[in-house]
Amino acid sequence: MNIIFVENIKFYKRFTKIKTIGGIETNTKDVIIELRKRKNPVWSFNTEEEPIWVKKGNVDLIAASTFDPLTFIQVKKLKKKFKHSAAVVFHAHTTVEDLAGNFLPDKPIFNTIFKIWLKILYGMAHLLITPSDFSKTCLENIQTTTTYPIYAVSNGIRIKEFQEKKEYKSNFRKFLNSKYKVPLDAKVIINVGLSWKKKRVDIFGKVAQSFPDYYFVWVGPINKNSDIENALNLNNVIFTGFYDNIKEAYYGADLFLNTSSVENQGIPLIEAAICKLPIVASDLPAYDWVKHNESCYKANKLEDYIEGIKKIISDSIFRRKIVENAYNSAVELHDFNKIGDKIEKLYKKAKLIKKIWDNKR
Repeated sequence: MNIIFVENIKFYKRFTKIKTIGGIETNTKDVIIELRKRKNPVWSFNTEEEPIWVKKGNVDLIAASTFDPLTFIQVKKLKKKFKHSAAVVFHAHTTVEDLAGNFLPDKPIFNTIFKIWLKILYGMAHLLITPSDFSKTCLENIQTTTTYPIYAVSNGIRIKEFQEKKEYKSNFRKFLNSKYKVPLDAKVIINVGLSWKKKRVDIFGKVAQSFPDYYFVWVGPINKNSDIENALNLNNVIFTGFYDNIKEAYYGADLFLNTSSVENQGIPLIEAAICKLPIVASDLPAYDWVKHNESCYKANKLEDYIEGIKKIISDSIFRRKIVENAYNSAVELHDFNKIGDKIEKLYKKAKLIKKIWDNKR
């Protein structure tokens, strides 16, 4: 298949003034790499020179992964230009629930506007791919009629890239020690990701208050807000900002603590599982692939997060059990080699859907 891929990651970064936008950016890169590995010519629309096959009009599919107005304009033009040959697929990472209180204020008027916007944007597609059953349900709720089919496919991760190296732990510990005076042998509990409201920095800080001898380290771009300011009043809470090699953070920590109130998938949880880091996480629909007391400890209230940390730190048998089970589940469900098969098949299905739609017109 000849594929044009539209993404405006740089637009997002300029808008938010951060170095990475997390899962969308990682998955977009992975998908493009995987498609090319499978001998599918891919033109990255905004970053590469137009290839000959595009100039000749030999385009089978237009894919997109961002949700901004520029993406809408570009996909609309491309769809019109290649209307006789190209199906359209959106990698629908974005939902109203995911953005409320992050990119946009969590107000009914903004949520309504954004719901209409996503309906228009995704309405250009012949097929949507979204990372979880939860996000699929969210997207189904904005459809007034069933127009495009929606398929839940994990963003996945490249497992080989997360294999441990002996220097990872020492590098991260030395970084914490030199910059924040964290003892090399301290207990370190991390969260990874953008520090938006939905990530519940306030809960992260409240949990840290219960463990003054442990260090709670948030790794990822900082979105300044009052919750971060309050958490930083504690001597054992650190926000590193962007950290270049995230694998060092996972292998350099003792426990992964996720406090989010909403996630469409939560790639850091998968990465933590692959790095065999014990997990305490919010009890969210997107985390159904890990089971409470079997592959992680799930929390519904502040006391649960605290109890989960105590149990994991004190009970080595329990800790080993949930680490191994989470790792095995992550490999089974989120290995990008398997995800690539699913995406390629869905791209082909989108072409078939376009053909059926065109014949009905």
